Parts: sequence; structure tokens; C-alpha cells
Amino acid sequence: MKTRFTELFGIKHPIMLAGMNWLTDPDIVAAVCNAGGLGNLAISSHTPEGLRSDIKKIRELTNKPFAINQILLSPTAKANLAVVIEEKVPIVNYTLGRPPDIVPLIQAVHNYGGKVIATVALARHAARAEQLGADAINITGHEAAAHGGYATSLVLIPLVASSVKIPITAAGGFYDGRGLAAALALGADGITMGTRFAMTKECRLNTHWQQAIMKATEQDTIYVDVGDPAVNARVFKTKKAETEMKKRFPLTEAIAGALETKRLLNLSWWALVRSGLSTQKGEGGMGMRQQLRYAANTARAKKVMFEGDENAGTLPIGQVIGGIRDIPTCKELIERTVTQAEQVLEAVRGKALAK
Repeated sequence: MKTRFTELFGIKHPIMLAGMNWLTDPDIVAAVCNAGGLGNLAISSHTPEGLRSDIKKIRELTNKPFAINQILLSPTAKANLAVVIEEKVPIVNYTLGRPPDIVPLIQAVHNYGGKVIATVALARHAARAEQLGADAINITGHEAAAHGGYATSLVLIPLVASSVKIPITAAGGFYDGRGLAAALALGADGITMGTRFAMTKECRLNTHWQQAIMKATEQDTIYVDVGDPAVNARVFKTKKAETEMKKRFPLTEAIAGALETKRLLNLSWWALVRSGLSTQKGEGGMGMRQQLRYAANTARAKKVMFEGDENAGTLPIGQVIGGIRDIPTCKELIERTVTQAEQVLEAVRGKALAK
């Protein structure tokens, strides 16, 4: 299936792996690439040394194009992106940044022949990313796991398709070929899947969550809205998540989270403070209260995802869990998604021509 997205990035199928911190390791990134999609390594949870090692592992596992995903407001963004540029990673997918950071990044990537994808949740941010020089847009709808805007994919895709000329992938609400066909009909050039790829054999998500997801319905996520748009998130509906909804500002947990983030990313106090100050100024930037809450959630992520501890924190997950009932390989998932999309598009064409 050829689209502007596949042509631009030199891949076979218009499907991208969402950048999921902790979960997108070299194994799943390479598996998606080898199956014809675009693998995407989320690196905001990496140290520069760990990132360089993972890039090397990906290149040992595949000779296909791959991407990295970096939150530009992350404390490690500058150091990580220096590694990315030095290693000449083919595709850079950024989110949450300021033009003074975005423009030099795009120029540096273009200088070695790489491409840049901007992940955004608002139509105006998509238009801005195109103006700044991004090669493609990944637009995230309200249905998606973790952070997104308040508009759904059904609304966002045609709005963005009408406002930019560069290729678009759509994230939020996609898990099979019917979704891919719908996204193409709405004006996208491909889809990005996170929750669906989290439910594959190559993903390290704990079996507790995998079993829970296969029993879940579309009603079993909750959008944790704490009044801070930058840190609101869609997560699996658990007692812990419902408790989080009621908290206004858990100061003790937030400070502990900031300290744990400092330890995990091997940051100096100055680097942590400097990042905090710059984060307040970014596009979609967070205030200090928002950052502390975000740090608290991030610090607990590994315990939640890999140990299946529901009491440790919340699991970002999309509404598509209501339609997931198996755990295929990445190759099986991509091939059947594309096959189903082609069948759906042909069936729709038949309906339109029927007398």
C-alpha cells in the first residue's frame, strides 16, 4: 500500500509505531521496521549512553529506516539529540518544543539527509510545524493513550489535512484495517498505533496488563483531567486512576517523582532546574506544578508497565482496548491491518458504485 508517507520515508506500509517511553525498545522497533512499517524508539527515558547503545542494537536487527521520538522539553533532550545527530538517525519525531529549539533541530537533521516528523495535538500546531520545516505531521486525537488534545481523530484529521501540504499520520483510535481505511479516507497518509503494538509478542508490557486489556471494553479507560492540560492523560481505568482524578496536587509524590527522575536520567541538580525553567516556556509548556506531577507519574512507569503493579501508578492506554482480543507478532499485525484496509476500501468503493 503506497501513500505519500511510505514514499517519503522509504517504507512498505503506512503504519508507524508510536513512541512509547520504556516500551519501545530495539526489539519492537526493529520488528515493526522489518515488517514494513516505521519503528519508532521513544528516547525521553534514555540517557545519552543508553540511547547510543539502543541505536546500535536497532541497526544490528534491521537495515530498514527507523525513527526516534524525543520530547523536546525533556531534561535530556539536548544531550540525546546530539547523539541522534551524530549517529545520523534517519527520522526524528519530536513533540512539545519551542521554535528556537525546533528550527536548529530540523536544520541539523536535514543537513545529513534525515527527515523530521512533528507530533502535535492541535491543528494550529500542525500548520506551525510545517512552517518551521517539518517533513510530516503525526496528529494525535483524544482517543489516544496518554497525552492528546480534546478533539477526536475524526475531527482532527480532515482539519489538519486541509491546513498542511505535507504527509500526515493519525494517532488515537487505530488498531485494525478499518481504522487505516478510515484515516486514509479522512485525508491522512497513514496511521500511528501505540496501544495495539503494546499488545504484540515483541512488547515487554507485563502479562497482567495484557490479560486485562483482552477482557476490557472501550469504556475501561479514563481521561485523568487534573486541570493541567499538559499532564492530563488517558489511562487504564483502575482504582489508582480514579484516585488520581480526585487529587488536586499530591506534593509529596510529586517531589519524590522529581527526585527519582533525576536519578533515572543521571541529571545534575542544575540540569534538572534548568530544564524545568525552559519547559515552562515551550509550546504546550508546563508550569512547575505540572512538571512535578508529570515527574511523579514518569518515575513510577517502569514498575507499572514491567511489574504490572496497579497500585504504583497509572498505565497510559487508548480507547482501542475495547477491540483488542489477541497478541500477534508485529509482522502479523501489520500484514492483516493492511490486507483488511485494502478489502474495506474496495468494499466501500463497491457500495458507492452500487445502484
